[in-house]
Amino acid sequence: MSKHDCKTCTHFKQAPWDANKTGCWHPDNMDMKLGAAFNDEQQLPGNHLKVNLRGDCAQYEQRAAAQSFMERFLNWGAT
Repeated sequence: MSKHDCKTCTHFKQAPWDANKTGCWHPDNMDMKLGAAFNDEQQLPGNHLKVNLRGDCAQYEQRAAAQSFMERFLNWGAT
């Protein structure tokens, strides 16, 4: 069994408007989830330390590797 690090998960984020809102933004783990996009500032992420206490988070998803400059340049016109 491998241990998961929250910082490499796709759901681990820090809210850009408030430095204190760092945690798990998976809908099942959030303390307060609101449906409308304009309510983003009122949502509270889940405590990632409690969710991943033993390193075996069920919602863990590996974050995608960052693309190189050349990959981004070649994919620029593809969308």
